[in-house]
Amino acid sequence: MKNFTKFIGIALICAIHLLPIPMSSQCNPPPVENCEEAYAVCGLAELNGYCCTTVEYNNPTGCNPLCPSGGAPSKTNWWAFITNGGQISISINFNNCSINGQGLQMGIWGDCNCNESLACNSTCGGPSNYSISASLASCKIYYLFINGCNGDVCDFCLNTTGGLPPNLPSLGNIQGMRDVCVGACSIKYSVNVNGGACNPYYDWTIDGNKVGSGSNMIAFDFPKEGDFILCATAYIGNPGFGNICDQEGPVCITIRARYIPDKVGPPWLLCPHAIPFKWHSQWVTGSGHYSNQFTDRVSCCVFDSVREFIVLDVPEMPEVFHLGCNIFDAYVDPTTRQSFNNCQVGRPILLKRSSMPYMCDSSYLLNATFLNHALTFREYCDSGKLYLEPRIIDQTVTCDFNNELSQEYSIRWYLKSDSTKKTIDLADQLLLTRKDSYCIEVFVDASYGMISKKCSFTFCEQLDEDEFFVYEICPEGDFILKPGDSVYYTIDTTLHPQTTAQQWTIEGGRILTPNAGKDTNDIVVIWDQAASERFLCYQYVSTCGESKKCCQEVKIISSDKDILQLIDDVMIIPNPASHSFHLWMKLDLEIIALNLYDQLGQQRKNWIRPLSRDFEILDLPSGIYFLRIQTNHGELVKKIVLSH
Repeated sequence: MKNFTKFIGIALICAIHLLPIPMSSQCNPPPVENCEEAYAVCGLAELNGYCCTTVEYNNPTGCNPLCPSGGAPSKTNWWAFITNGGQISISINFNNCSINGQGLQMGIWGDCNCNESLACNSTCGGPSNYSISASLASCKIYYLFINGCNGDVCDFCLNTTGGLPPNLPSLGNIQGMRDVCVGACSIKYSVNVNGGACNPYYDWTIDGNKVGSGSNMIAFDFPKEGDFILCATAYIGNPGFGNICDQEGPVCITIRARYIPDKVGPPWLLCPHAIPFKWHSQWVTGSGHYSNQFTDRVSCCVFDSVREFIVLDVPEMPEVFHLGCNIFDAYVDPTTRQSFNNCQVGRPILLKRSSMPYMCDSSYLLNATFLNHALTFREYCDSGKLYLEPRIIDQTVTCDFNNELSQEYSIRWYLKSDSTKKTIDLADQLLLTRKDSYCIEVFVDASYGMISKKCSFTFCEQLDEDEFFVYEICPEGDFILKPGDSVYYTIDTTLHPQTTAQQWTIEGGRILTPNAGKDTNDIVVIWDQAASERFLCYQYVSTCGESKKCCQEVKIISSDKDILQLIDDVMIIPNPASHSFHLWMKLDLEIIALNLYDQLGQQRKNWIRPLSRDFEILDLPSGIYFLRIQTNHGELVKKIVLSH
């Protein structure tokens, strides 16, 4: 009986293979051109006995290569199915191949990206039948393709074994936090079916709004405060195309999002110089409580941080006084190294981060003044004695009217040539007993503000004591002359301003100048030809004493011939002269002195015993001059004209 039954079964199968395959009326579900658009049937039973015809137009949408072993897509049809997993088998029987008779290729892929091939037959061998088999995962969508070999168009029928419809187990509870903080980000939630190997498709909603799909896990942000209902639903099938094989859920939980309490930090001390102080998004302008909203970098939770800021009082600014002996005795701040060498009144000096214990900036008020003294010397005579007197000139610039600068002076004298600077006197005036160079050291005891300082200054005189000591002065004029001439005499030395009297005395003549030439620099004299001796004397009296009397003998030439002879023995060449002249004289004449006077009687040049007879006068302006020539045989005056 079992053998008979087996025979009947084989006969029926053979009979089926011999019968023609009706196609068009059984193409349900119809094939699609693209893998992604395939309608997923629930269980392989819906494809058992499925008959259809491959498309007649070119549709190369299969994988390339068509199977891992090879093949190229040309006319490809797609179907999708879902099972409860396990071992399955699909047999294909095709005939009536109308293009090239090569038949059909068939395979199963686990995705539409051609990454997961489960079973594939790329052989093209004419009308035939063959089977493919695979082990499937529960609830997963698989994709079946049938391709005409090299563009062949065939009728075909499918027979399947295994692959029961999927059955979704009950859905478990949602796993995840029920209480979160406002601002929490990427909070993860998950859900699973209870047991089984099924991996369904999930939909997620919050307060009825869809927020995710596909995976059994979701990450959600909570930017606002409130209560939120999170739900999950599990599907087997392809909800996007409207075919759902089984469904569980929804399961829901309530999530509470609340603000976390304020975080209060310790008091924050601020130095006055730091105000305004930027604290995150706001400025601190004074003491008080300030709050700022923050977001935790890890959890994204939003919270307020509250800080009390205490602005410290501005430190008092003390007064600092500096007294410099000169501008080089500068004030240098020991901290900032700032240098000052001019007067300052209440100048704020900033010292950064210097006050204790909070290292705030501090300041002080600088008051500074710098001594500056000059000194002049005056030489004067009193009762026949010469004195040197200093005059101290205070040139100190003070710009501070609130703090008076007081100074007291003392001095000492020493010789400039003395390297040891031995003190020779401490008096205010120095009695000069000899010609020398003298120096004075001035000591200044100064007080300014809250400080006192002793400074010293040194000055040396450059006066010529010879100008004050009385000395012999001899008169100038003609001392060899013709009988009856009146002669002009003068002194060519500038007298000291303290001269009190001048005295001219003569013998053998008469002074024509009024008042006998008393206290004058020049006189006119007429000499007596019959006098046995003729002398002219001069002396002066000053506060420094009486000068030695200087006397000159006067000679009168006995005849005009004698003076004419002397005149002929001396010649000025050229005359007029432009820049120099030559003095021609007889060989027995020797020049003792030459004096050149202008028309006002002012001496402009003089030469004492010159070695040369050529004389330069280029530096004198053009005009008429008188040359007084003193020789070993007498003297005479000649006129010379200078023309440049």
